[in-house]
Amino acid sequence: MTDLLSAKASTRQRHPRTSSARRPSLKLPAGYVRSEYGILLRKNWLDATFHFCSKGAYDHFLADFLRYQQQPFAMLDIGANQGLYSILAGLNPNCQHVLAFEPVSSTFSLLTANIAINGVEGVVQPMKAAVSLSTGKASIAKKPGHSGAASLRTLPGWFRLTETIATLGPEALRELLPANVDLIIKVDVEGHEHTVFKALSQAGILAHTAAVFYEVNPEWSQETALKTLLQAHGFTGFTRTSSRPCHDVLATR
Repeated sequence: MTDLLSAKASTRQRHPRTSSARRPSLKLPAGYVRSEYGILLRKNWLDATFHFCSKGAYDHFLADFLRYQQQPFAMLDIGANQGLYSILAGLNPNCQHVLAFEPVSSTFSLLTANIAINGVEGVVQPMKAAVSLSTGKASIAKKPGHSGAASLRTLPGWFRLTETIATLGPEALRELLPANVDLIIKVDVEGHEHTVFKALSQAGILAHTAAVFYEVNPEWSQETALKTLLQAHGFTGFTRTSSRPCHDVLATR
């Protein structure tokens, strides 16, 4: 496997080489803002996740990791939301393909608009579905004003809104697996992580994966179980991006 950890945040001062087809326009189109990560985002002022993305509230670890990959790679962005990381990956000329999974209709519309305005529609494929253990339908809970809080886990009563969404199970996922290229997976699914990992395992995808980036929240994450499952598939490095209880982990071989 490629030494993916060579793309560290210490190189942030450099700018990735991008082809003209994958370089976002310098002109700011009406209805869009340029985020602190450099990409264009459709204005969505009433949504907390939009503010996090536009103002650069997330650390730059994963952003830089995707920007500075030096070898061909593909990405599964599971919980893509409005497309921040899918687009950053797609702007890297070494990126062969991105599957961006976002099941919520309103957020999916923003995702597709952001993919198009950043010129990566030939690389980033939006998937209006959630990853789960079976292909079918499910009810997802949504939090008004915070698209990133949508979840398939059981949630408190103040998550009053629900939506019926499509799910893709292991057999459907197996058909989507990019071949003969290092695979990077990002998982941000608000408590559905262990189910996603099991689906990826059953699909045979983890065996072909070089790196997995996932969120850990002590309120709902099964951190030990997630690490154990990844270790069973040959992952040996687990890099925390923060010492805080809520943090992200980069698992590598």
